[in-house]
Amino acid sequence: MFKTFWHKDNNLVTISDIGSNHELILPPRPVFYEELDLLGLNKYWKYNKNEYPLLWAIGRKYYYSGELVVEAIGGNIFDKPKIKIYKKNLELEPIDMDKLVEKNIKYIKIIEGEAIDFIQDTYLKYNDKVDSFSVAFSGGKDSQVVLDLVSRVLSPDKYIVSFIDTTMELPTTYDTVSLTKKYYKELYPKLKFISIKPPKNAIELWKEFGPPSRIHRWCCSVYKTIPFGKYLKSLNENKHSKILVYEGVRAEESNKRSNYKRITNNVKGTGQINAEPILNWNLFEIYLYIFYRKIVLNKGYKYGLTRVGCSVCPFSSNWSEFIANNIFPETMAPFIEYLYKIYSNDGISQEVVLNYIKNGQWKTRAGGRDIINNNIRISFLQKGSQLICTLENVDSSLTEWLKVLGDLIIKEKNGITVGQIQNEGVLNFIIEKYDNREIVRFDIANKDTITIGLLKKIIFKSSYCINCGACELLCPTGAITSSKNKIKINQNKCIHCLKCLTYFDKGCLRAKSLSISKGGKTMNNKKISTSKYQTFGLRSIWLESFLNNSNGWFQRNEIGLGNRQIESLINWLKDAEVITNTNEFTVIHEYLVKISNEDLLWSIIWINLYSNVEIISWYCDTLPWGTKLSVKELINAIIEYDPSNREKTTANIVNSLVNMFAHSPLGNKLKIGVINKESKTRYIEKIGFGKTNQIAIAYSLYKYAEINKKYNMTISEFYKDNCYGGPYKLLGVGKDTLKNAIISLQENTNKILRADLAANLDNIFLNEEYSSVDILRFFK
Repeated sequence: MFKTFWHKDNNLVTISDIGSNHELILPPRPVFYEELDLLGLNKYWKYNKNEYPLLWAIGRKYYYSGELVVEAIGGNIFDKPKIKIYKKNLELEPIDMDKLVEKNIKYIKIIEGEAIDFIQDTYLKYNDKVDSFSVAFSGGKDSQVVLDLVSRVLSPDKYIVSFIDTTMELPTTYDTVSLTKKYYKELYPKLKFISIKPPKNAIELWKEFGPPSRIHRWCCSVYKTIPFGKYLKSLNENKHSKILVYEGVRAEESNKRSNYKRITNNVKGTGQINAEPILNWNLFEIYLYIFYRKIVLNKGYKYGLTRVGCSVCPFSSNWSEFIANNIFPETMAPFIEYLYKIYSNDGISQEVVLNYIKNGQWKTRAGGRDIINNNIRISFLQKGSQLICTLENVDSSLTEWLKVLGDLIIKEKNGITVGQIQNEGVLNFIIEKYDNREIVRFDIANKDTITIGLLKKIIFKSSYCINCGACELLCPTGAITSSKNKIKINQNKCIHCLKCLTYFDKGCLRAKSLSISKGGKTMNNKKISTSKYQTFGLRSIWLESFLNNSNGWFQRNEIGLGNRQIESLINWLKDAEVITNTNEFTVIHEYLVKISNEDLLWSIIWINLYSNVEIISWYCDTLPWGTKLSVKELINAIIEYDPSNREKTTANIVNSLVNMFAHSPLGNKLKIGVINKESKTRYIEKIGFGKTNQIAIAYSLYKYAEINKKYNMTISEFYKDNCYGGPYKLLGVGKDTLKNAIISLQENTNKILRADLAANLDNIFLNEEYSSVDILRFFK
């Protein structure tokens, strides 16, 4: 909220809303002896081991009286970071906490008062609009501050404190929860402090859902949202209670949270309202308030953790994993062992698997290809007027889930179920059961693609359902309940709103997590077909003319394009990241105008288009190299892949793509889409150039890293079916060509990457300090 400054003369930090003669800095965190011991600094420095902080850290750099004294570099779940010491033989004095508070008391009072006013105003505004109020307590520093603030505003009988125990919390968090509960119960005996758990412990859920990843974030729903929502429903006769939750979210923590509003309604479709009293507080202000109010601090922070959430998380940093695995190895062990087990396939060495875990590659899992899922297999065949579904190794609850589509009538005889669903029409089906297989035949004559899609979702849901509670929480009427761990749907209560089918991809959290995705960039549910380019492709002569004389080009172009062509070109340039949505030049534009190599220029354009154009991402990720299709076959393939694409708009976008291949180096030179005409039929052949420029390879690696949020990768992963993006899928670069390029790029003076290619290893480590734009800057 305020600016932060060093007070170098006494190892203090101050905040202010005005300038200062002291050095302006990023908000630091306090550092305690536990963290220094963990890093081994007790070998070099002298300091007392007491409860007071000794110095400050900004990121991985440590400061004493405003001077950089040590830096921690690298480190991961298995390896300790390297220590670069700038000052040896130091004798550290504890920070004077009284002086720290005294220097900042004016501004502490300001932020404290504003937060208290917000809590009071919010309570008064929503008191007659919600059933209850709650403080979301995680055991972390931010929730401690919020709880302290709320407890000073609201009467203890006006709210509950809810701790959601994911069963994978750190031991220090459980200690903090216990101490905090004891403190507040002694202070406010009427305060209700509840602890909520998911129905199964974390490692069991990992085994059923697969490890959570940055793509499959089932964990937040299953561990937190669903148990809390079910608790609220239990308070209101199995109906949604309206609740306002005060929580400790801060905008400073992430780019996503920086866009949060202070009050958010209808969170995750549950009718919950979230209020953020400390949204605009910075890190130092949080600690300052804790010291000022003498609030219990989770000891995890004293070891150097910046967040104390789940012990293992796909969003945790290497630094957090290093600390957690060194301080709490027993807590981490079951999850590490499980990761090792599922990725230890035949022929994969222990070293490779350990590197996979160490480099966090499990965190970007996009499908269930490597996950044990009891050999569940589901296949669909649409034949004539029938949708035939084959289910193997499934304990299906199909007839129960079919009730959500309409009134269900079934008859069973000799292992065959004959059924009918009535709801604005009739849908007939037959189920044949064998030992480990079910065959379901739906009569889909005159049924639209939406209905067929819903039937497929029901198949997935009934096959993968483990009663996680997500659908029960979503149901607005309480029609979905569980009995003896089996789902039951009350037809008298079901209003066929279909929320239980449409809220999750594939209709089911577990199905989404364990199934294998068909295409990478289509996961965002955007249609492949679009008419924004009309039928025009991005042509060499258009791009060359624009880059040679960009200023004023749209007002007066030298090649005489019409308005529709200019409109199409503008959309291509935006998606190629050359201009912004307001037609201003981007940083990419600055470097593209300097590139004289046409093949390199178009490689960069293609890589950027992959990130932003659905048909290009589908083309790269779905069609193998060597594929040859006619224009008509390409249109049909897209519609078969996603029936929501209409034929006319699909034809438009395909013709735009073909037009671009025909009039740019992407066709005959780079051979990404070679256009040939046989008789009167045009064919697109995906061949690949194979000799791609090293700059293009480096650029594609960094774009891949940015899209997938991972900077450590292997050469082998780019050649797997479930890889999305990268130099092979986008440009057709062969393995040997890529390996040689990596070896050469490793010698670049800017240290853009390093690689382990000895002893059958193929690991690539990109420099996380660089972006894809930096690559263009380095090679200009």
